[in-house]
Amino acid sequence: MPTFKYRTLDSAGKSNSGEAKAKNSDLIVKELQSRGFTVLEIIEIEDKVSAPVQAMNKVRLTLGMSKKDLMVFTRQLATTLMAGVPLLRILAVMRRRCRSRTLAALLDALSGDLQKGLRFSDALAQHKVIFNDTYINMAKVGEASGNLPEVMTRLAVMIEKEVGIQRKVRSAAAYPVFVTIFTMVLTYALLVFLMPMFTPIFEGVDIDIPKNFPLTDFLIKASKQAKDPFTLATLGGGGFVLFLIAKAILKTKAGAYTKDLFLFNLPLFNKLILESASARFARTFGLLLQSGVPLLQALNLVGNAAGNLVVTRAIEKVAREVSEGGKLSERLDQANLFPDLMVQMASIGEEAGSLPDMFDHVAAYYEEEVDATVTSLTAVLEPAMMVMVGGLVCIFVLGLLLPILSLSTKVGGGPM
Repeated sequence: MPTFKYRTLDSAGKSNSGEAKAKNSDLIVKELQSRGFTVLEIIEIEDKVSAPVQAMNKVRLTLGMSKKDLMVFTRQLATTLMAGVPLLRILAVMRRRCRSRTLAALLDALSGDLQKGLRFSDALAQHKVIFNDTYINMAKVGEASGNLPEVMTRLAVMIEKEVGIQRKVRSAAAYPVFVTIFTMVLTYALLVFLMPMFTPIFEGVDIDIPKNFPLTDFLIKASKQAKDPFTLATLGGGGFVLFLIAKAILKTKAGAYTKDLFLFNLPLFNKLILESASARFARTFGLLLQSGVPLLQALNLVGNAAGNLVVTRAIEKVAREVSEGGKLSERLDQANLFPDLMVQMASIGEEAGSLPDMFDHVAAYYEEEVDATVTSLTAVLEPAMMVMVGGLVCIFVLGLLLPILSLSTKVGGGPM
């Protein structure tokens, strides 16, 4: 049941305040009026939570929030703001219907900050793990211009586009990852369960397996190693240590940049990564310009929106050069990273004074290109993955079949 805070005047003109719970504010107003009070103000507030719950909420907010929850939060906020609903009431309604614990903790924190008198953008700035500089500055622009609903709507569209691109990139990567894992599991199963059934046969006959059938000899040795507990423990422990080391390295700036540089130049996927980064950069940059953010400030804010440190550093370099007096289109061209279409559209936008619209068109174009690239990648990867699985099966078939054929030839007395 929601909690409401109210201010009243009694018959003597004395001001009073208090809190009460009810299904809606009308019930509280009727109750207070029946007691002879005049209701001056009544607002819905969040229920106070215990210290352990507050501590847990802080932990959840420190860990951040998923892009999906951020998308839901922004879209609901934008829709209700456009309908003219007060911000505190929006947060209260969203809190009651919220299923995500992290989002619920965020709504509690934002409501508390707003009730303390903080501006919405300042309340968002208390949670920089969740809201990046672009998001916070967009909210500031919306508050300053008195157009927060429209700005939040643009933010919602931008985040929805970003989530859509991420899903497409993940779907393109999911198939080869799944097939690779399946191939590894299949290899282990064949080594552990299939090869031991034939190994005694090969070792019990007069056939020089190591000399005549090196592939079979390799599979037999690999099978014995796969069943050895010490080998498995060594491989598992080594793999876990390598995972921890890699995770620690990737947390550093140099490690993260090296990873992004590798992905940026990865065959087959490099085009998809460039197109997705271009779409995200153009969408965010255009949105900032449309909202009235100055060009240099927009460039400084938009760097992390690309989702790849290689592109981020290129944007930071462009921002520095533009601040020194260069034209945006020329600096984008000199970076030798951004697609020609983006450079040309930026040049046209500068000449026509319609740079925000041009980047909006660029974003729409590359979002469609991401769709087409994912489709073509899937068409290429599917047969390639099938060939990989077929090659694995072929290795085992040859390793087992060739010695058996040789054995059957000897038992049959050889060719007539």
